[in-house]
Amino acid sequence: MFKNKIAISLVASSILVTSVFSADILDSVVVTAKTNTSIMDTAGSVSIITAEDIKKVNATSIKDVLINVPGINLGVNDSSIGGRQTISIRGTSSNKVLILIDGKKVSASDDQIGHSNFQYNWVPMNSIEKIEVIKGPMSSIYGSQAIGGVVNIITKKSDKKFYGELDLKGGVSSDDGGDVKDISFSIGGKVTDKLKLSLTAEKRNLETAVIENNKPESKIEGSDIVNVGLNVSYEIDDTQQIDATIQKGKEVREYTQYSALSKTFSKYDKYYDIDKLHYSLAYSKQFEDIALDIGYYSTQSDSHVQRFKYTHELETNVFNTELTIDKFENNFIVIGVENRDEKYVKRYDSSIKKGFAGDINNKSIFIQDEIDIHQKVLLTFGARYDKHEKFGGEFSPKLNVVYKLSENSRLKAGYGEGFKAPTVTQNSSSYQFSGRHIFNGNDDLTPEKSKSFELGYEYYGDDDTFKSTLFYTKIDDLIGSKQTGSMGPRKIYLYSNIDKATMKGVELEYNHNFTSFTSVNIGYSYLKTEDVETGEELTLKPKQKINFNVSTRLPYDISTTLRVNYIGSQVSGDDKYGGFTTAGVQFSKDVIKNFNVRLGVDNIADKNLDSNPYDIKGRLIYMGLNYKF
Repeated sequence: MFKNKIAISLVASSILVTSVFSADILDSVVVTAKTNTSIMDTAGSVSIITAEDIKKVNATSIKDVLINVPGINLGVNDSSIGGRQTISIRGTSSNKVLILIDGKKVSASDDQIGHSNFQYNWVPMNSIEKIEVIKGPMSSIYGSQAIGGVVNIITKKSDKKFYGELDLKGGVSSDDGGDVKDISFSIGGKVTDKLKLSLTAEKRNLETAVIENNKPESKIEGSDIVNVGLNVSYEIDDTQQIDATIQKGKEVREYTQYSALSKTFSKYDKYYDIDKLHYSLAYSKQFEDIALDIGYYSTQSDSHVQRFKYTHELETNVFNTELTIDKFENNFIVIGVENRDEKYVKRYDSSIKKGFAGDINNKSIFIQDEIDIHQKVLLTFGARYDKHEKFGGEFSPKLNVVYKLSENSRLKAGYGEGFKAPTVTQNSSSYQFSGRHIFNGNDDLTPEKSKSFELGYEYYGDDDTFKSTLFYTKIDDLIGSKQTGSMGPRKIYLYSNIDKATMKGVELEYNHNFTSFTSVNIGYSYLKTEDVETGEELTLKPKQKINFNVSTRLPYDISTTLRVNYIGSQVSGDDKYGGFTTAGVQFSKDVIKNFNVRLGVDNIADKNLDSNPYDIKGRLIYMGLNYKF
C-alpha cells in the first residue's frame, strides 16, 4: 500500500465524496488526506464523487456535482450577475473553499473578482477520474483558504496500452435561450513501457437565457468554453518517476442587459473573456521506507471585462517538497515545505487609467503524524506554520481521533483551526477601486481565523452505509468594508477586520443497495448561522437541504437515475426566500459494446426563482452519445 501511495502522493492531494461506496472505494487510500489508511478509518468528513457519478447528473461543471453532497449549498459571491452561482461548505463563503487540480491550487478568481464564479471550469469534465472533498478546516496541510474545506479534482491516469473516449451532448431549454452543446474527447495510453500520455479536450456552449419581462439582466448568462489537457508520466526506474501536466482553457461569458429608461437591450458577446493556464512538473523518488516528492506548478488566469475595459491578471507559482516516512512502527509521517508567490495585476485597456499591481510571498512547513496508538484507536495530529510577508506568521493545528466501535462502524471526532489570508488588494494601502463607491486597501489587515469541532458516526455494511456528523465553526476577524467617509453621492470604504460568525449543524447520509443494480441515496443537512455582531443569520445560507437519488435498471437493460433536491429557506438582509425543489431524471443504455446512449431531463417542473437573488436554468431536455475505444 505504501508503494502505491508514494507514486501519486504529490500528483494528487485532498479527500473524497460519493453516494455509493463500492468495495474498491472502501479499500482505497485517501491520498489527499495524506493518510495511509482506508476511507473507513480516515479522519474527518470524507466524500468521493466518481466519474460515473458525474455522468449521472449531466454535470457541465464541478459545481453541478458538488451541490449533491450533504453540507454543500449553492450560493453567490456578494450578489448574482446573470445567474452566477458559487458553492458554500457548511455555511462558509466560496472564497473559503480551496479548489485543487491533482493537489495543486487553482487561481481564486472569486477572491479578487466581484460576483465571479470562474473557478469551476478549469478542466475538461471527461478528464476527471474523481472529485475528492473534505468538509471542515484543512489549513494544517493546505494553509490559507481551507477554512470551509477542500475540493480536489483528480484527473484520469491509466496503465492501459491504448484507450479513448468520445462524448457528444445537446440539450434544448424551456428558457428563451439556454440550449447547450457539448463535445469532449480523450485519448491516451502507454507509448513505451516507461512513457504514458493522456490528452483530453472539450468544447461546451451554453446559449444566453435572455431577459424575461424586461428584467435588468440575463436570467442565465451564456458561456463558450474550450479546455485542453495533457498529462505525461515517465518512469525512470522502479523507484523514480517524472510527471508533467498542462491545462489550457478559454472561456467567454455572454450577457444581455435591459435598460428601462431607453427600453433597449445591450448585448455583451464577450462580457468576460477568460484565459486560463495551469502547468506542473513533479519528481518522485522511493526509498525503502521513505518517499521524496519535489514539484513546481504555475496557475494563471487573465479575465478581461469587455464592458469596463480592464483585465484581472492572477498568477500563482509554487515550489514544494514532501517527505513521506513509514519507517517507525505505528506511525505514518508526512512532512512538507512550500514556497508560494501570488501576483495580481489590474490592467486597463487605456493607458490613461491607472491600474494596480501587487504580489505576496508565503513560505510554509507542515507535519502530520498518523499514529496507531491502539488496535481500536487511530490518532492524527497535524500542524502547519505559514510565514506571510505582509501579516507575519500563522500556526494551524488539527487533532482527529477515529475509534473502531466494530468491524464496520467508526466514531470520529476532530478539532482544527483554519485561516484565510487577506488578498493582495485588500492588504495593500496603495490599492483603490473607484466605481459606484470607493474601496481602499489596508496594510494592517490580519487573517480571518476559524476554530472548528466535529463529531461523527459512520457505518459501512455490505448493502448499507450511514454517515452522520455534528459540527461547529467560529470565524473571527472576518474581512469586510467599513465606511470612512463620502465623496458626493459615493461612499468611501476601508477593508477592515470587522466581524465574527458562527456556523453549526448536522449532516446525515444514508445509502442502501437493494440489488446489484438498484440503490438509494438520501442526504440531509441542517445549518444554523449567526453574525455575532448583529445576531442575524448569514446571507443566503439555506437552513436545510435534502438530496434524494435512486438508481435502477429498467427492462431492456435501461439504466435510470432519478434526482430530487430541496433547498430550504434563506435570508438576505431583511428579505426572506422560501425553499424550492428541483428534480431530474436520466435514462441510459449500452446499444452495442462500448457505445452508450443517454436521454434526460433537468429541472423537470421548470422551476423559476423569480424572487431570489440568483436564478436557475429552466427545464432542459438533453441527449448524449458516448463511445469508448
